[in-house]
Amino acid sequence: MRWHFIVKRWVTLAVGTLMGQWLAFGGSESPARAYSAGVVAWDRQDYAEAARRWSRATALQPDNPYFHYRLASALSRLGQRTSAADAYRLALLLEPPDHLARLAKNELVRLTDDAPPRPPADGGSVALDLANGVWIVPVTLNGVRSARFLLDTGASVSLIAPALAQRLSLSAADGPQPLQPQPVAGLTTGPAVRIPSLRVGDVEIRNTLAVVHDPGPPVDGILGNTFLGRFRVTIDSDEKRLVLVPLVRD
Repeated sequence: MRWHFIVKRWVTLAVGTLMGQWLAFGGSESPARAYSAGVVAWDRQDYAEAARRWSRATALQPDNPYFHYRLASALSRLGQRTSAADAYRLALLLEPPDHLARLAKNELVRLTDDAPPRPPADGGSVALDLANGVWIVPVTLNGVRSARFLLDTGASVSLIAPALAQRLSLSAADGPQPLQPQPVAGLTTGPAVRIPSLRVGDVEIRNTLAVVHDPGPPVDGILGNTFLGRFRVTIDSDEKRLVLVPLVRD
């Protein structure tokens, strides 16, 4: 028990150090106000802003386990799995109520069980097609279904055509619906699903997020940053190849 007390004190002091930085650079703000601003951002699916607001709330009140739990939830939505897991553990170290402790433990288990395998360390490459001024990349879904996705490094989330999603019997993703990716065609809204396996060349990502929406002919989807964000992306226009090198992520 003494070790647990020491760890709790250390966590409180370490996180509390951030409070001075927040106050110095951001002006005085109450933890409740920062938390409420995070809720507003969460409700509009702006998870980056929610994480920023709840990070501020934890800095202003570092011994509040609920603030750490909500911060972890936003980080998880952003795909920052290790940071999310650390925030859940911080919440547990601060002796939360039983119901909150159960939620945090369940989320830690989910993060562990759903963790995608790391792609090959040296990455891989795949041949591209050029059609109407855009690059088309061949993909394999769930190890069996071949498809052609438009390559869009500016899309926040990948898209999949409704007919293809139906053929693959994709399950709805957890969390608020719908999502709003911004591919090259503009703002798009649709229900979110999880693709169990999405492979491009030699690299594969599991349980990647996608939005069900018609990408338009002649493609079956759009490859966006829920996949591409894990890699350093190079397009060799001379050789017509896409080169993917894994990033070092937390």
